[in-house]
Amino acid sequence: MSSLTVIEEPVKFHMSLNVPDLVRAVEFYTLLFGLKPAKHHADYAKFELEDPPVIFSLAPHPPGPGASLSHIGLRVGSDETIQHYRKRLEAAGVCTQAQDGTVCGYAKQNKLWVTDPFGNFWEIYRVEEDVLPEMVRKSFEGKAARADAESGAKAQPEAVWEHFVTNGLPERIPHKDNSLDEVRLVGTFNAELTDAQRATLLKEVARVLKPGGKILTHGLMGDKPFPGAQPKLPGLAAMVAYVPAQTEPINVLRRAGFVGAQVVKFTEKAWFVADGVELREVKFVAWKPASPKNVSETKQVLYKGPFARATADGGHVFERGKRVSVPVALWEQLRLGPIAEQFLFFEPNTGAGCSSTRPT
Repeated sequence: MSSLTVIEEPVKFHMSLNVPDLVRAVEFYTLLFGLKPAKHHADYAKFELEDPPVIFSLAPHPPGPGASLSHIGLRVGSDETIQHYRKRLEAAGVCTQAQDGTVCGYAKQNKLWVTDPFGNFWEIYRVEEDVLPEMVRKSFEGKAARADAESGAKAQPEAVWEHFVTNGLPERIPHKDNSLDEVRLVGTFNAELTDAQRATLLKEVARVLKPGGKILTHGLMGDKPFPGAQPKLPGLAAMVAYVPAQTEPINVLRRAGFVGAQVVKFTEKAWFVADGVELREVKFVAWKPASPKNVSETKQVLYKGPFARATADGGHVFERGKRVSVPVALWEQLRLGPIAEQFLFFEPNTGAGCSSTRPT
């Protein structure tokens, strides 16, 4: 039996639970363990136990089919140790999946995923550094979110609903009309859904989102459609039943009436290559059209480049260096989106270009 290299930091057991109510879960486990969480955010909590040496994390997850166990793992002290695990597993014919530089649990990590014979997900990982919530948020909300973080502005709590690939589709999203700031579809496009099921879900999303509310989709996508059957993937990706082409979610969102669709994450290196198709982690954001009181109201923007011309959904054309008037809803989407740095935004009656910061 092969042995592992001795490392400076002892290996710690890691377990993560899905919980329907994070607040109640934190209260219970604080009492059970007799200590407060080492890390606690609105969508994540982590306890660091010294005796026994365990890392125990909690993630809010809507009730649905499946057990509460999210995943289990081992935290190690070096990338070399991760590679020892990988070589030993792959030498025995066990498929693994590597993720380097990923942000998980508000920390930057290198990790290795593997699935046991019963479908439980294991991770062997090393933490490089903790990541502030503002930095996670800015990765897909553009310059406006960064400006809030830099100015110390306190973010207002947002009403959010999430759907995960492991959950069944609800007949109705349990929220009132025009009540949510954001809906997150995590792996939903990787579920085996019919066109009708997908359209029904997006119709529900449009119903519950406020005017100007955001939809985020996150999943594994291919650089082109598969020529044959869908692939059987290893590790955490084993839950993926369908891999859409990268253009498919944007087209589906447009048909559902969402606007301003943008790519906010696209991994440079493919996670897998199957049947000549490169599979990557991709995130899109889009918005429910806003409904200003005066639908004819417009504001001006100036596109700075780098391209000679850019075209937005709805046919709005932006020529580099030229001011154009656009509906207020589009002005806001550009100002708060990830490409805000490419525009100057002009407020009425001033004639001066403004930065893309949110009003305080």
